[in-house]
Amino acid sequence: MTQVFEVSGMHCGGCLSRVQQAAEKLAPGTSVTLDPPQLTLPEGAALDAAAINAALAPLGDYRVKAAAT
Repeated sequence: MTQVFEVSGMHCGGCLSRVQQAAEKLAPGTSVTLDPPQLTLPEGAALDAAAINAALAPLGDYRVKAAAT
């Protein structure tokens, strides 16, 4: 099942690029979009919000939470 997370703190292409690069290190094939601000893990990637937030913390005020379904 594909996991989708809402991303807060992304406001521009630079933000998107930073989040994308960090996410790719955790799970290659991760997709990050600005509109809507979300991160989608590839099929089979097993990460939770806490692990992703730990990777994003050094980059700035970016946070993820599970997207409402």
